[in-house]
Amino acid sequence: MATRAKILVISLLAFALTYWTGFSYLGTALETPAYYIASLIFEKTTSPQELIKKYEKGNIKILIVPGHNKESYGAQYRGVTEASLNAELGSQLFEYFRSDPKFTAFITNKNTGEYNDWISDYLKNQETAINTFKEKVKSIFKNAVKIGAIKIETKVYHNPAADNSSKLLYGINKWANDSGVDIVLHLHFNDYPGRKYDMPGKYNGFAIYIPDDQLPNHQASLEIAKSIRKELKKIQTESNFPKEKDIIIEDQQLIAIGSNASRDGVSILVEYGYIYEPEFYDKEIRPYALRDAALTTYQGVKNFFEKKSVRN
Repeated sequence: MATRAKILVISLLAFALTYWTGFSYLGTALETPAYYIASLIFEKTTSPQELIKKYEKGNIKILIVPGHNKESYGAQYRGVTEASLNAELGSQLFEYFRSDPKFTAFITNKNTGEYNDWISDYLKNQETAINTFKEKVKSIFKNAVKIGAIKIETKVYHNPAADNSSKLLYGINKWANDSGVDIVLHLHFNDYPGRKYDMPGKYNGFAIYIPDDQLPNHQASLEIAKSIRKELKKIQTESNFPKEKDIIIEDQQLIAIGSNASRDGVSILVEYGYIYEPEFYDKEIRPYALRDAALTTYQGVKNFFEKKSVRN
């Protein structure tokens, strides 16, 4: 026990120097076992049990983030943009949560696709603080990798976020952390880059991305994602893209769900399907498909809390 205590004290001091100064005092972790260091670096601040208690008091904060905007519209198929689908779906999902007294809901985008003034103003007024936050978490994560406390893993490759997108996503993470947001839901639609411009691709179906099990917001994100998946399966097929075969995919790279341990609370990114799937580009059935997607997502989150509350 004495040896273990000494290891923890030395590790804590080393980490503190790294955290506050930005210099790599951790070195090779002083030969400390990785799981000790990881527990010091990334404290597990969000648990399913804590969320249940907050829900019972009617105190769950949730942020809806429809991906992209009118200037950077994401995927496109036959005149339908991902940004427009995300905005419409997000607005409906926001209304479900706003009408539920157990939740306090926020949304980053208007139903037209533009960002709401509150997030635009925050990004502008807090630019320096957001950049500092971004560099700080990246430095801490880099040191964690260097000492072997975190292992770099890539299951699905993602294109690096452009600078403006990176700033937005880190800004959202910082705002959510500072505001005590419990759940952040990012809404997206997928695309197959190998398809011809006006032709559908070879894959279809939904997938859900969550932080991997080395990140502090993993477990609660996983449990809520499972509940969302169960509901979405009732209306949509699951992804047949081979790298998404698990459907719920753990990921380290996506800033939206907390890369570099930049999120304290639950963060989930849902790819609702491929933009060329008929129910999304057909203007006659699209409103019903998006309504059903919003309702089942809301119900998935709701079921997590209601069923957990009953069992507890």
